[in-house]
Amino acid sequence: MTPQAFKNSWTNTDEPLSPVSKSRLDRFDLQKPTFDFLHVAGLPGYCEPHLSFANDTDDTYYGISKLTEQYDFEEDELQFAKYIVIGSCRDGDAIAIDTTDNDKIVQLDHEDLFSSMYFNSSIETLAEFLILYRDFETEVLQGKDPNDNFQCYNFTDEQFERLKSKMFSVDSGAVTESGFWNEELELMLVFRQEKFL
Repeated sequence: MTPQAFKNSWTNTDEPLSPVSKSRLDRFDLQKPTFDFLHVAGLPGYCEPHLSFANDTDDTYYGISKLTEQYDFEEDELQFAKYIVIGSCRDGDAIAIDTTDNDKIVQLDHEDLFSSMYFNSSIETLAEFLILYRDFETEVLQGKDPNDNFQCYNFTDEQFERLKSKMFSVDSGAVTESGFWNEELELMLVFRQEKFL
């Protein structure tokens, strides 16, 4: 997904995209497609499923920054210098770009010495997953009370399989490897079972 396509597809005015200024991105060793995506489109400040992303600010925690700027690693600093933090998950784990692995998007477990788990293959596939999840949730909530926080888990098997299949075709690793989206799909089924079956 190109940055312009993402901008055109992201119609949620409650959570607008936050492009990052060139001057802020210049200090990171990002590949051109990643740089361009963050500069042209950016990511939403918040979106489902409980993800928050960096704003265009110099703030170490609310803007885009190196993991080593957010935490003091002392002797391990070189090992973690490759991570550029662009957001966080519901449990506080960092969402980061691994600049040594083709700008792959990873989840860094803050309770396990920032061990790395697969998130998405690129910033483009991450953006596409945000659109897929948004469209899935819109379809599921149609005709239901949007103020009921659990209605988004009141989906059919067909809706779930369609989402999973679309995700797999965009970025199979995100669905099959241990990491955020794989875990999210499992949690969706658990919450549905608890609330609706």
